[in-house]
Amino acid sequence: MTNPETHESYLKTQSRFDDPAVARRYVTKKNTLNTSKNRREMACIQAALAGLPEQSRVLDLPCGSGRLEVMLLERGYSVVAADYALAMLDAAKDYHADLLASDAGKSKRLVFQREDILNTSFEDDAFDAVICNRLFHHYPEASLRQQVLSELKRISKDRIIVSFFSNFALSALRFRLANTLKGVTPNDRIPIWYKTFEQDIRESGLTVSGVYPVRRGVSPQTYLTLSVT
Repeated sequence: MTNPETHESYLKTQSRFDDPAVARRYVTKKNTLNTSKNRREMACIQAALAGLPEQSRVLDLPCGSGRLEVMLLERGYSVVAADYALAMLDAAKDYHADLLASDAGKSKRLVFQREDILNTSFEDDAFDAVICNRLFHHYPEASLRQQVLSELKRISKDRIIVSFFSNFALSALRFRLANTLKGVTPNDRIPIWYKTFEQDIRESGLTVSGVYPVRRGVSPQTYLTLSVT
């Protein structure tokens, strides 16, 4: 079993998002579905889900304030929306309250629960697909990224969809230059090279089977489909 106490970024990320005030701001900022940024990200995730049949069991971890759930339900999946932060889970439940109250069919296919991404309660191969969206840029340690990937591999029997911040982007260049000029060593939201993350993926017994940049060369946000080797 992993020892999360050795990873400061893991603990800081948990603490940061398990705050009702942060969760409320996150909903306001991130759950605006009618933005070009959100549409591009959703398009990447949907491309990564291509071919996954209806009624597949999908895990969204961390689900945050529930931005992906409507899309996943509309594709006919049974969805577990999980997060360690209770504040985020409460925000996600509130965000979907009207939908779930008005659509019994979708309500039956959506479950919210608290889960630790390093030590989930799920059995091996519990899901047809696992989505890990907007987490890895909070984890600068390769060993922590590999531990997370290994746990996602354990519980997924078809595919894993992850995002990371790629160094191959103008905004990543600005990020590095700004911190260099300030004399600051960043420890969060850090872009990394694709080969660096690919090495973490290989070390975890996975391979990349799809690459989906949100805006190639402009935005660092990049989605990958991972398969078990």
